[in-house]
Amino acid sequence: MRANYVHYGSPQFRILWDKQIEELHFATLQILERTGVAFECQEAIDILGNAGADVSNPDSVKIPSYMVEQALRTAPKMVTLYSREGEPAIVLNRQTGSHFGSMPDCPDFLDPYTRKRRKCYIEDIADTARVIDALPNIEWSYLATPGHKAVPGALYFTIRDALRAKIKPLPRLLSGEHPQCRWS
Repeated sequence: MRANYVHYGSPQFRILWDKQIEELHFATLQILERTGVAFECQEAIDILGNAGADVSNPDSVKIPSYMVEQALRTAPKMVTLYSREGEPAIVLNRQTGSHFGSMPDCPDFLDPYTRKRRKCYIEDIADTARVIDALPNIEWSYLATPGHKAVPGALYFTIRDALRAKIKPLPRLLSGEHPQCRWS
């Protein structure tokens, strides 16, 4: 038996060593506690405030390190994302490596017929979602809809077309068009 030996079933690439990861973690805790994070979602601000964060300024919500550490201790050690068919699609457990995805609703689109860059049309979303679904190394996709703000109902059509075309998981279905929470 060899000491300090870990066997991995797949190739591993490591940029940071344990000590560097620990230093990065502590720096992140300091930023969250001293500088804070801007939130635009009132529900998130209320939840954090009720848990003990300083929410006096929504542009700089300060999250104490003990809250972050408690969240990390109590978070599930493994999360499984399922396909729409109910089959396990992705297992997140700090051992399965990276999982690559894409978004079917990019703001800009390279038209495959004209070979010209243009704004993404609603009709492109289902086509792109089908391509993503056919690619074996792309395991998930998410919806961003940043380029469709001028198109009335774009979020509805984006979600509808992506769901009709896709089987792979869509981990995020909300965007800046959601009435209460906005991500940018």
